[in-house]
Amino acid sequence: MKDKKTYATVGDDGGIDYRTIAETMTSIGWTMNHSSARNHVLRVLRKFVDAYATAWGVTLTDEAALKIARSSLFQEGVLDVLKDLQ
Repeated sequence: MKDKKTYATVGDDGGIDYRTIAETMTSIGWTMNHSSARNHVLRVLRKFVDAYATAWGVTLTDEAALKIARSSLFQEGVLDVLKDLQ
């Protein structure tokens, strides 16, 4: 069975897309395109993946960790945790 690809969206949660992030960063002096914005966001999400894996004593390959970081379900979960902290 093939993995179903899912992508995070910005819908009703008040999020913004990578292009908007890039435009905002560029306007404050950090020249960036949407691809760079995506890469920065995924690096941060990867840190969340690594922290969760460490906390649960799970060892992940780089490929598995990146797949989790890209998962819309994981991203929604991180959003929920951050909202609870707010």
